[in-house]
Amino acid sequence: MLLENERKKIIEIALKVKAEKLIPLTFGNFSLRDPETGYVCITPSGMPYDTLHPSDIVVVDVNNNIIDGERRPSIEMPLHTAMYRKRPEINGIVHTHSTFCTAWACREGGMPCIIAETAELVGGMVRCAKFVPPGSDELAEVTSDAIGQDKAILMGNHGVICIDETIDKAFNDAIIIEESAKVAYIAYQMGNVNTLEEQMIHFLKKDAEENYGQK
Repeated sequence: MLLENERKKIIEIALKVKAEKLIPLTFGNFSLRDPETGYVCITPSGMPYDTLHPSDIVVVDVNNNIIDGERRPSIEMPLHTAMYRKRPEINGIVHTHSTFCTAWACREGGMPCIIAETAELVGGMVRCAKFVPPGSDELAEVTSDAIGQDKAILMGNHGVICIDETIDKAFNDAIIIEESAKVAYIAYQMGNVNTLEEQMIHFLKKDAEENYGQK
């Protein structure tokens, strides 16, 4: 089977996302790009994640041509492939409908940066791309443009998408951004929120990139 291990990894991530309650039912979609072939493995459309077999994962190229697989790929395939075309350094994408991120995506102005983890991940306020109908080519273009060089962006009235060097890192980003969204929501209910200053945000992001984790 073409890219069997990569297809298994997609299922592993889908089950982790579900276990973390970042999606209801079959919402969301996940993909990874194989650096050697350039092919993208992506979840199929509308199939329960706990029933997936590696053969259900669809292999496509970055121009949306199906290379292997008999299932219909996620309707957000154009969004994933647009991200891969514009960001050659990323190889993993996690798109969720997590509750607090989606709530912030339903208001104007994006999500404020009030904790270090958000600063380290995005480098400031989490921006929100305008609402465009799901599955459309316009959604792919609007969102892949709006994310710029960030690792996460809210999708207007829709959810959130995280991109990173690997799908494991993108999964971790999805957890971080949802926790950040939850903290921000609670803080604003309490009132008198202290947002991080821009200079400190830049310092935290750079410090995390240079010093966090193992080399």
